[in-house]
Amino acid sequence: MKRFVFLVVLLSSFGLSADSNKSLTINNLNITVTGEYKVEVYKGVKHMFSFDCRPYIMCRIYTTTKEDPEYKMMDGMVYESADLKPLAIENIEEVVGYNTNFYDGNIRFFVTITTPTAAYGHRTMYTVNTETGGVAVNREEWDWYRYGMPKPKKNNSCFSIAYC
Repeated sequence: MKRFVFLVVLLSSFGLSADSNKSLTINNLNITVTGEYKVEVYKGVKHMFSFDCRPYIMCRIYTTTKEDPEYKMMDGMVYESADLKPLAIENIEEVVGYNTNFYDGNIRFFVTITTPTAAYGHRTMYTVNTETGGVAVNREEWDWYRYGMPKPKKNNSCFSIAYC
């Protein structure tokens, strides 16, 4: 009887721990969001973009409709603002530009990664074209060398015409 109860409890707990996947289709792209830590974008069966925060200690994914969103940053962490919404399927919106010569609809993901001391980190804007699936990446990063930078290894090879 104890084994039966243990088996029932074990099997009933599987559904409680599973993350829910939610999907959305915008133009030619299928977007899947898992929790608030992972996003995947496919065009048909072809992978176009994905980001997963699980391998990082301090990582956040936001969605935005702005090319240059306003936000507050403290100790290396970016905080939610009117321009940055937390990753959720209902927060993903397509932004269509004003150029009539071609279709330029985009979705944007703003990813922040930092360390607990904020000595290293980066903010990256991924802009995904909703027609072609092409991805533009714009990154800003910082690093603090508390004890100075290491001296580069000596390398006498020269590839630049201006310096050789």
